[in-house]
Amino acid sequence: MRLEQHEFRDMDLVGGDPALDLVNTVTARDTEPRDWLDDYAALLRWARKASLLADQDVAALSAQAQAAPAKAAAALARCKQLREALCTALYALAAGAEPAQAELETLDQARLAASRTARLVSRGGRLQTQWSVEGSGLDLIAHTVTAYAIELLRDPRLDRLRVCDGRDCGWVFVDTSKSGRRRWCDMATCGNVAKAQRFSARHKH
Repeated sequence: MRLEQHEFRDMDLVGGDPALDLVNTVTARDTEPRDWLDDYAALLRWARKASLLADQDVAALSAQAQAAPAKAAAALARCKQLREALCTALYALAAGAEPAQAELETLDQARLAASRTARLVSRGGRLQTQWSVEGSGLDLIAHTVTAYAIELLRDPRLDRLRVCDGRDCGWVFVDTSKSGRRRWCDMATCGNVAKAQRFSARHKH
C-alpha cells in the first residue's frame, strides 16, 4: 500500500460514521491502494476534519507527537491495524459473510484497550463513556473510533452497509437513501465517473 499525502476535505467524509470514514482513509482499495495517513499529523488532520475531537485535544496530541515521534508512529500503527481489521470485517459483512476470527480478535483487543482508559461522566443526568488525552494519550483517536466501530457493528444500520461500486475507490458507507439502492460513495465523484464511462461506451458502439 502506497503512502500519499492528502489534505482532507468534506467530500472525504461520506461513510455516515467515523469508523467508516477511518476505513476510507485508504482509497482505491480495489486497484492500487493509497494510504492517506502517511504520518501521525495526517491522522490528526483527519480527526479534526471529521470533528472527532475537540480542537484543544488535537493540539495536545500534536504536542505529544512532536515530543515523542517514535511513540506517535507506534500509535499510528495501532490505529491502522484497527482500520484494516475493521475494513476486512466490514467487507465480509457487506458481502453477506461472517468476519474472520482474526479480524474479530483484533477488534476485541482494540475494544479492551479502549475500555481500560474510558471513564464514566454524567451529563444532563445521563452517564456517558468518555476518553481523554490524559487517559489515552496518543491512542485517543484509535480509542474513540473503536467505540464508534463497536456501536456500529451492533447497529441495525449495518443492514445498509455498502461498498462503493466505483473503480479506484472501495470506500464503505451506510446507504441512507429511501430506496436502499445507492451504489456509489458519492454521486458527485464515483457516480459521475460511472455515468461518463457508460455514456462513452454507448457512443463507441
